[in-house]
Amino acid sequence: MEDSSGLSAEPNPPTPSPTDRGFLPTEPLHGRLNPFHMAIVRIGSHPFLRALTGLVLLGFVSGILGWPRQVVFWLNLGALVPLMALITIAIAELSHTLGPYLHELLKATLGNSVELIVGIVSAQMGQGRIFHSVVVGSILCYSLLVLGSCFLISGYDKEHLTFDRTLTSIMSSLMIMVCIALVLPGVMVTFPSLDTISINAVVTSHEVRLVSYGIAIILLMLLATFLLFQLKTHAALFHVVERTGRAQLDDPSIEGRMDELHPDHHLGVFTPRLAGLALLAGVACLTVCVIHLVNSVNVSLERGTGTSFPILVWVPLLGNVTKYVTIVVISRQGHVEAAVRTILNSVLRLTLLVTPALVLMGWSLGQSVSLQMDNFEATMLFLAAMVMSHVIHEGRANYFDGLMLCGTYVITGVAFYVCPNISTTKDVAIVNA
Repeated sequence: MEDSSGLSAEPNPPTPSPTDRGFLPTEPLHGRLNPFHMAIVRIGSHPFLRALTGLVLLGFVSGILGWPRQVVFWLNLGALVPLMALITIAIAELSHTLGPYLHELLKATLGNSVELIVGIVSAQMGQGRIFHSVVVGSILCYSLLVLGSCFLISGYDKEHLTFDRTLTSIMSSLMIMVCIALVLPGVMVTFPSLDTISINAVVTSHEVRLVSYGIAIILLMLLATFLLFQLKTHAALFHVVERTGRAQLDDPSIEGRMDELHPDHHLGVFTPRLAGLALLAGVACLTVCVIHLVNSVNVSLERGTGTSFPILVWVPLLGNVTKYVTIVVISRQGHVEAAVRTILNSVLRLTLLVTPALVLMGWSLGQSVSLQMDNFEATMLFLAAMVMSHVIHEGRANYFDGLMLCGTYVITGVAFYVCPNISTTKDVAIVNA
């Protein structure tokens, strides 16, 4: 529910102070005038999406009555689509009421409700690998499929697309560093030591958990430091980019496209009270659907298909499809830079806040939740971060870059489809501590 692409349509807007800024970088303004908000309202109000709300009730009934698990999975997976659209719209409507910090906190947590709730439910069930898979799948969607779709659809009739090189380089470098930190526990287990004889060469599950907890704490500290970087020490850098974005939005042609997107963009969908109630109802229904979904995912959905494919591909793809479509729509409208920064922000939220918070939450609850990922998933996560950084580091792209990113995502999906099953039973210790 990224309305982070928001840019003010007011003429000659004042330069905001650092304290007026958001939770994660380069999200200048939020509210009912930004293009993301208007796009998600239009998409969320589509009759087809409204018709999908019937899947929510069917998902509840199928899980309670014990229907075949394939049916339970697909009904509850389809129910995620309208529920996430409702949650996204509700958070966008609350943006002008809560203030920037609470608004960004909502986007970083409930804005990633699918990943957050799947992580909580799977951790309580002792199925930490499901949490890893859905986070990796979401990151792959953002960094390969969504970014590639933005470049492909926005640039097919242009020579090239341009966006701010400095900020995207900073954010993509941070993303690579975070991805390296996330795959370290798996590297420890795969390559513990050159010594293959000594008992000390074997990494124990206790050591993996300790390293995971340390990495989680460091990532949260890194998030706090990055906020300091954005709000205090290098705030002028973000000011320049935001002023550039506002200048682009002052273009009458862009303002006209915004009016075409949603003629009543000065009107809200919900009152603040109704938006809060809609948010609570959406999260509650989403939680029930996720519980049924996780319970049913242990059974293969198709002959020869393991657990990794539906969790890595279908859950992130369909669960957040409204956000993905909205990002591509605003990119096509001319807000390419805002779309790129929205994608980077989404990945940073997942890696700097959601993932470490779930690991530490599992620690506090006495659950064995670590950052040790499946080797194949960890490898694809790192490669996706490298490919994305390479494409955007020059601050320009074209439709062929987008086609390559989308093709990489398709190849990755095929690889996950044919790879061996990943067990969802309780995580097994490498060596008992």
